[in-house]
Amino acid sequence: MSDAELLAAYRDTAWSVEAPGGAAWVRSGAIAPAALRPAAIVTAYNPASRLRPPEENRRADEALRARIRALGLHPWRVTAHGTGADDPSAWDEPGWCLAGDTRDAAIELGRGFGQNAIVWIDGAGTVSIVCTLDGFLGAAVGEVVG
Repeated sequence: MSDAELLAAYRDTAWSVEAPGGAAWVRSGAIAPAALRPAAIVTAYNPASRLRPPEENRRADEALRARIRALGLHPWRVTAHGTGADDPSAWDEPGWCLAGDTRDAAIELGRGFGQNAIVWIDGAGTVSIVCTLDGFLGAAVGEVVG
């Protein structure tokens, strides 16, 4: 997949967050609900956007949750709903939402689990894709991509 296609896939993804007040939806280019401001979304599935076997992804997800809890954070379950050329429900990928000023922690977690990027929701509700793999889409770690 080209960089342009990969960025388009990130932008076309919708994230459903199992927040305490009920499900909340996040999309790139849309303002996030107030309950998710600020917050970060991170996953351990399919590092560097390369498909991994389901059992390997589940183990990585469990390890990510354990690391999040070790940081004293209480994550909410997230499902990323991606799109595909032929099927709008091409894939779903679990992850975790870290409420509060957790941007730096989420970047480090994403880096540690080999992810290209995390999702950051700032205090105004702006949703950004933030690089966690140096050089991803020409960005440095911590920079917004695209």
